[in-house]
Amino acid sequence: MQTDLECLVCFVRQALSAARLSTRDPQIRRRVIDETGRMLSRVKLDNTPPENAVFLYRLIAEITGRQDPFKELKHKSNVFALSLYDSISSQVEAATDPLRAAIHFAACGNIIDYAAQHSFNAAESMAGCSSSSFLVDDYPAMVAQARGIRRAKVLYLADNCGEIVFDSIAIRQLQKIGCDVTLAVRGEPIINDATMEDAVFCGLTSLCRVIDNGTGCPGTPLDDCSAEFRRYFTGADIILSKGMGNFETLSDVDAPLFFLFTVKCNRVASYLNDFFAEQELGLTGTGEMMFIRK
Repeated sequence: MQTDLECLVCFVRQALSAARLSTRDPQIRRRVIDETGRMLSRVKLDNTPPENAVFLYRLIAEITGRQDPFKELKHKSNVFALSLYDSISSQVEAATDPLRAAIHFAACGNIIDYAAQHSFNAAESMAGCSSSSFLVDDYPAMVAQARGIRRAKVLYLADNCGEIVFDSIAIRQLQKIGCDVTLAVRGEPIINDATMEDAVFCGLTSLCRVIDNGTGCPGTPLDDCSAEFRRYFTGADIILSKGMGNFETLSDVDAPLFFLFTVKCNRVASYLNDFFAEQELGLTGTGEMMFIRK
């Protein structure tokens, strides 16, 4: 998925948000915006939005001296999600189809995103999860594929902090149907995306194999990922890809992909409307959950 002019406007908003988290100095904040404007004139629209975001956040870190301005927010997101773990686990176990319920909660958790052009209330989103539904529902195909292969190899691509706690519930259910699950996190801190540090804090390293993808991109650009990650990617029977950033970077890749995310930006909504035009499936806006087979 290529970068659109609308993405450039979003980059400016992201730059201001990151600058506010990084420093109280108004002159440094102004410099961040000024330098972002200069950078945008050089953005390659052929690249995906997450790939272009890498240069933006490197620039902000260089100007402010803060390599991880979202660190405190990430910790709060993890703590918040952990506080809901027992309650959501109980709801999942009581469901008629525990795996589907777990996947549904994992999709709801994707609302926790400090880069997307939306405001959110994570507590309300998780509380209302049971009443929401998938706009595109390929869950039956994923389950059939998982059950049709002995010890199916599942590569689960993580997205944001907090959200990975709900991912852990889905991973546990995948393991219960016999899947061999590997979780992949980001190789470096970027926005509020989950890294190995977050996987350890949230207990995922004791649940399944956890690797990082070798990049500091808020997505999965395969050419920039580590050789280890690419081996798991090409060897997977199922790739469960969480979040918009992973969708943006992998939407054109030929692989056994299932995309699971909440639509949080008009550009992605527009792209999906074009993608599904032949099926006469229309998005009414952001906030609608997707479960899409590639």
